[in-house]
Amino acid sequence: MRTLLMALGLLLAPVMTARAVSSDEDTPPRGRQLGGHTFQLPILQQSALITTHVGVREGVARYSVPAMPTGVDRRDLWLLGVQSTLDLGLRLTDWLDLSVFARATSVLGANVVSLVTDGGSLDSVGQAGVGVRLLRGEASGTQLTLRAVGGLTKERQLTLLPFIQAITNNPLLTLDDALNGQAREYLLVPGTEKSVTGGLFLAQALGPAFSLQASAVADYAWRTSKPFDAVVGGRVEQKTEVARVNLAAALTADMGPPLGIPIAVMGEYLFTTGWRTEVDLPDHTLNSHSLALGVYYSGRPHLQVGLGAAATLDAEPRRTLTADGQTLESDDTTLTYAQLILRYIF
Repeated sequence: MRTLLMALGLLLAPVMTARAVSSDEDTPPRGRQLGGHTFQLPILQQSALITTHVGVREGVARYSVPAMPTGVDRRDLWLLGVQSTLDLGLRLTDWLDLSVFARATSVLGANVVSLVTDGGSLDSVGQAGVGVRLLRGEASGTQLTLRAVGGLTKERQLTLLPFIQAITNNPLLTLDDALNGQAREYLLVPGTEKSVTGGLFLAQALGPAFSLQASAVADYAWRTSKPFDAVVGGRVEQKTEVARVNLAAALTADMGPPLGIPIAVMGEYLFTTGWRTEVDLPDHTLNSHSLALGVYYSGRPHLQVGLGAAATLDAEPRRTLTADGQTLESDDTTLTYAQLILRYIF
């Protein structure tokens, strides 16, 4: 909460003092307005706009895994999490910008079964990228931008189930490790993920009140996890890969120009497909749909403030391997989250 209040103060300070220090506060910043429309930056994708901005997002999330195989039966699992995000953009020229993105997420099982089976995790993500404007037409209200991004994720996963299984399979060995203060090795599993992303982004004004934003993005990621093996007596390295293609679209309706009501509503859709490798399991095909809705105050062209909610539907099921080598799957998982969005655009 303290971080959120500080970020809110930093973002709103330029707005509160703008009347005293500048007469340009009611003038849209360069790059945000196109074809007479002032764009809102979307939730599920980056934007084609070339801007200088600073933004924070604070949110809560719920991850649901229905009918997860847990041994003798199936259980519904669900986890709760909190997320803090910082995004920065630096406009170097009219056609070139740099972007930085950082996010911290903590997740924990919300009941006993979820806590034992899934535990929890603490993830930190950092990304940096460059955007190159390919086309901008003021008359047509069209902008096309190419973006490339590199990312690094650090993860610490709390895993109770492997510790319990290790005690069952190697009771003397595992209990001796625990008594010697090595339980942390079983319970915390470090992991890293490196990713590269590239895509094409479109911003299209449809008059002063409406706009369309769309993108086609491909990314590839390499993930390394290091769980502790009681038999080996140390951590083992497990490597997986994932390739994704994301197709997204966002439609905005701003009630300010036609009705004088400074409220903008943005509906978004994201389709994701691809494949993922997994340790000891067959490759898995990805196929999910995400929806988002954002409501923003549009009375100040330099400020984006609002509430957003999103849901990922029909996401990939969780899979597990039985002792006899059979692969079992949960039903499709669901991720829902809500965010407070604060962003100042210079």
